[in-house]
Amino acid sequence: MQVRRLLFASLLFAGCCWLPSAWAPTSGRAFAQEENKKATKAKTDDTETAITELKKALKATEKELDATKKAIDDLKTSTADTKAAATKIATLEKELAAATKTSAGLKADLAKLTADVNAVKAVSGDGKATAEKLVAIEKGADESKKAAEGLKKEAEDLKKATEKGFADAGTAATTGKERGDTAWMLVSSAFVLLMVPGLALFYGGMVRRKNVLATMMHSMAALAVVGVFWVTIGYALAFGPSVFKISALGATDGGLIGWSWDLVLLKGIDATAKLPGYDIPVYLHVMFQGMFAIITPALISGAIAERIRFWPFCLFMLLWVTFVYCPLAHMVWAWDWFDKTLPAAKQGANAIGLLGKMGALDFAGGTVVHIAAGMAGLACCLVIGKRAGYPKQIAHPNSMVLTLLGAGLLWFGWFGFNGGSSVRGDALAVSAFAATQAAAAAAGLAWMLVEWIHKGKPTALGLASGIVAGLVAVTPASGYVYMWGAALIGVAAAVICYIAVALKNVLGYDDSLDAFGVHGVGGFVGAVLTGLCCSQLVQSGSADGLLAYPVHRARYEALTKDEGKLIKDAIAAKEAAEKAAKDKEAALEPELKPLTDAKDAAEKAFNEATPGKREAQAEAFTKAKENWQKKNDELTAVQYEAGVKADEVTKLEAEKTALQPIIDKQDLDGKSAVSQLIIQTKAAVVSAVFAFVLSVVLVIATQAITLGNFKTSERSEAEGLDRTEHGEVGFDFSGATESVTVASTEPRAASAPRGNGRFEVQVAGVDAKELMEVWSRLCQPTDGAPDKDFIAVYPHVTTVRGTTFRCRDGSPEAIAKRLASLFTRHTKKTVTAAKV
Repeated sequence: MQVRRLLFASLLFAGCCWLPSAWAPTSGRAFAQEENKKATKAKTDDTETAITELKKALKATEKELDATKKAIDDLKTSTADTKAAATKIATLEKELAAATKTSAGLKADLAKLTADVNAVKAVSGDGKATAEKLVAIEKGADESKKAAEGLKKEAEDLKKATEKGFADAGTAATTGKERGDTAWMLVSSAFVLLMVPGLALFYGGMVRRKNVLATMMHSMAALAVVGVFWVTIGYALAFGPSVFKISALGATDGGLIGWSWDLVLLKGIDATAKLPGYDIPVYLHVMFQGMFAIITPALISGAIAERIRFWPFCLFMLLWVTFVYCPLAHMVWAWDWFDKTLPAAKQGANAIGLLGKMGALDFAGGTVVHIAAGMAGLACCLVIGKRAGYPKQIAHPNSMVLTLLGAGLLWFGWFGFNGGSSVRGDALAVSAFAATQAAAAAAGLAWMLVEWIHKGKPTALGLASGIVAGLVAVTPASGYVYMWGAALIGVAAAVICYIAVALKNVLGYDDSLDAFGVHGVGGFVGAVLTGLCCSQLVQSGSADGLLAYPVHRARYEALTKDEGKLIKDAIAAKEAAEKAAKDKEAALEPELKPLTDAKDAAEKAFNEATPGKREAQAEAFTKAKENWQKKNDELTAVQYEAGVKADEVTKLEAEKTALQPIIDKQDLDGKSAVSQLIIQTKAAVVSAVFAFVLSVVLVIATQAITLGNFKTSERSEAEGLDRTEHGEVGFDFSGATESVTVASTEPRAASAPRGNGRFEVQVAGVDAKELMEVWSRLCQPTDGAPDKDFIAVYPHVTTVRGTTFRCRDGSPEAIAKRLASLFTRHTKKTVTAAKV
């Protein structure tokens, strides 16, 4: 019993010892498997989290890529004309393509990872294999995450590069515009400068040969005299802030004259400073406006040519530019560019001059330049008086070649005169350029036709005068009218100026070169007719004239009548045409496809055929192409019709958009059809009266300051201003190269007369001294007609010595009889003459 119990205890002990060793591996494997499952689940969760983050990063990256693409498209649109921007865009597109490729690869990796994770979730059994699979997935996920982070960084860099590209492109566009405007204004300034020698030639050809040089000097000297004055104080007076203001003519606090110490020699203006509201430097505006100031007093000289002294005229130019031109320029053209009381962003937004505030339109100088110069010329010729012998003695032009050449240079320079007044190289400059051409051509043709009808022949002087009259008249209107309006103004100016020039002899004033008749009258006509032909559709700064006002209103009413029925009908027609085009396309598609395939196949066969043996293939290709073209033309026709209808809708909507603010502003301001015409007439009258009255005062003042020497003496006028004022001649046909010494006007004795048929006539009954006094007086110009006996004898007389007249050619008896009659009348003595 005890042995049995002992054996049972031993077996029990052995069992207790064996069971733990046998159970441990099994339980360990189960535990390990459980732990592996937990770890696998944790790692799977981590991987899924990483994949989720990767998806988010990828989504953000795709958004940034889309934004970058849009930015590049916008950049293309906004900087299409900028070379630098185009290069930048190309670089960015390459970077974007690479980033997009990387993104596509990342998407593939992400899809693969997701598939692997899903596979892991489905896997059961071997924990070791699962763990290895998860390690591989984690490694792939890490690599993909790094790739996503790299792509994100690339996208951020690309975004920064795009933003920089935008900035660079914007800078390039701005710089390009500034350079373009500056280049055009530099060229325009040079054009206007060229008008001065053009004017010198134009005037120089119309005077007598003995006054050519003096007349040209009046124009050329203005380049120096007014040129220095303008940069010193002229620009400050014309364009500085208003220092004297009045409220009149419907304008409140309208400036009459300006001033700014900063503008004196431009000492307060940096060389790089831009004119507010424009893209050009202030210095360039000074130069451009300075050319206007130079040529305007030069125009005045044409009214008093051949009878004024040089240095008094230079003094008169300085006085006139100071007291007439600068105030008028300020009244019409001055804006608040240099008003330091305003914020920089608001400078250059408002007119400050009296006529500018009144609403007067003067694009390039009708009131400031031409009316002012013409009225000043009239004042000068009335105060100074006529030339000796005018109007009975006709002063024939010395060279129409010079005059025509000068007119051509004026026409050429006038494109800068008017086109440059836009102060930009834009569509407005082109419009002014075109209007200038139309007016000049129309006026030249009209003057020729009128002269042809009136005198029987068209003259070179008439053509030149007509061209200049048209250029003058279109100057105030060039930036506000269409070409048809410019042509109308040119024709009207030619006819009216022709009448004005023809009437000067009847009225009795001596306007030597028609400065008043062409510039004064032509400028006035152009300023007034601007109010007739101007249109606000040409530019926003314009107004609607008498012709445009009712047309625009009628058109706007037609567009808005019956709740815009006209536009609605156009839209309905467009939609119907588009539907018809779509239906036609659907109907023809089954027919077009086989024809297209046949054409392509025939073309391929032709290309693959042996050269030189393609006749059959060429014929088949031509026939297939014709069949396709015929069917395609049917579709193209309806598509074209749809496009036409769409364009009509766009045009009508654009018309309404453009006209609505114009009509609203007119209603707000209470403007009528004649409002602008009245404003233009008032501005022209103010300019004419202001210039005439002050010019009369300045001529009298110049006469007083120069002690009556503004007008030359009769003796100097007879000798010629070239010699008396400058000691030179304009045309020296003697072959001498040195300056000509001023010679006496007394008849000079010669040792022997030249030529054949020489003879002498002896005068008796009067002493030699009295005879010489009478003869010398007869040789001088007079207000009346020359003595008929003197005219008959003078061509034959070579020298006079004592009482003996040496002659050649002609009848000695007839000449002796004429001399006796001549001296009997003028000495009141009985005088005889006979051949010796």
